[in-house]
Amino acid sequence: MATKDRAWDRGSRRGNHLVAVLGDEFRERRLGLGLSQERVAGAVRRSASWCSRAERGKIRHLSVLDAGRTAAVLGLDLVVRTYPGGPPLRDAAHAVRLGRLLSHVRAPMRSRVEVPLPEVSGRSEPRSWDAMLYCDHRRTAIELEMRIRDVQATLRRHALKRRDDPVHGSLWSSLQRAAIGECWPSMRISSQICRACRRVECWSPSSAASIRRAGSS
Repeated sequence: MATKDRAWDRGSRRGNHLVAVLGDEFRERRLGLGLSQERVAGAVRRSASWCSRAERGKIRHLSVLDAGRTAAVLGLDLVVRTYPGGPPLRDAAHAVRLGRLLSHVRAPMRSRVEVPLPEVSGRSEPRSWDAMLYCDHRRTAIELEMRIRDVQATLRRHALKRRDDPVHGSLWSSLQRAAIGECWPSMRISSQICRACRRVECWSPSSAASIRRAGSS
């Protein structure tokens, strides 16, 4: 299944869950204040049936504006934030660049794309590596960043992945000529990847040199 379809399904499940949780919180707060649905609905400028469906999580397209108004009427503040989750939708250029890099992988090394991180305590893990290289019972993760707006945030996201999935090494590249490489596989892997990176032209010379040195250590 394509990443686009998985992301849509994941977002739908998460959205429906949040709507249901929000409805429960509205209902508990309203009952705690001793207010009727009609009273709350009037203040929000909605119907009583709308209020009832909102509390039961039955409004599939509950807007942030309506949720914020309902929360305010109940003396609550609605806070909406986003956090790093599953893999984002990639553009065509990302797939082309990644495919071009992986096309240089030769036996005994093999590769896979969109490799999910391991599950923790039976909880499904939505994050994944862009690609993974396998050789000599070792794994080297590959992350290809097409555009970097916040370097620190990107580094933190990458570090969290390394923490939750301790691969032997990782290669992280940006098309903005700002690349970071941390790699501890065999010399055979590092030299092959360096050659591929030079051909794909998505690695800076300094990062390729650092990978070569790390691979020889």
